[in-house]
Amino acid sequence: MQRFEFFNKIIYLAIALVLMLLAVVLVAGATWTLVTRTVAGESSTFNIFHSVGLIIVSVAVFDVGKFLFEEEVLHDRELRSIREARRSLTKFMTIIIVALSLEALVLVFETKQEQVSALLYPSVLMGSAILALVGLGVFQLLSSKADALRALHSAKAEVEAEVEEGELTPERVPRQR
Repeated sequence: MQRFEFFNKIIYLAIALVLMLLAVVLVAGATWTLVTRTVAGESSTFNIFHSVGLIIVSVAVFDVGKFLFEEEVLHDRELRSIREARRSLTKFMTIIIVALSLEALVLVFETKQEQVSALLYPSVLMGSAILALVGLGVFQLLSSKADALRALHSAKAEVEAEVEEGELTPERVPRQR
């Protein structure tokens, strides 16, 4: 079993490193394209927004690589609790939501005012980001309630066990004021 876990960590490490390297290549490519077009006199807002879009995508790709590295390589654990799963999923979904939102904003600015029909894709993209954010909020709410309910049942079971064992009598139960 330890060999499998070690092999898993190596695979995740390789994937994370490749993603981070690709993110750096995207930033370098966006910068190179912007600089060469500016030097050639072809500088325009479209080129700037295109480079910004590539950089936004590179940030998302880098964050996914970093997330994989932190969760699968550094942390030697499974998601054992609702709280850990909620934290990991929230972190991952936040990366995706921010990338979707920023990309939608860049696309809105890239779209010329004459091309109102071209605003459909950026609008749908922003709507998707909003729906993902709402879904994440619902997940947070429901999972925190489930966590609280699980803690309540656990505490109740402990008290019942103490009562059955005779360790807790009605006289020793703290009274609420």
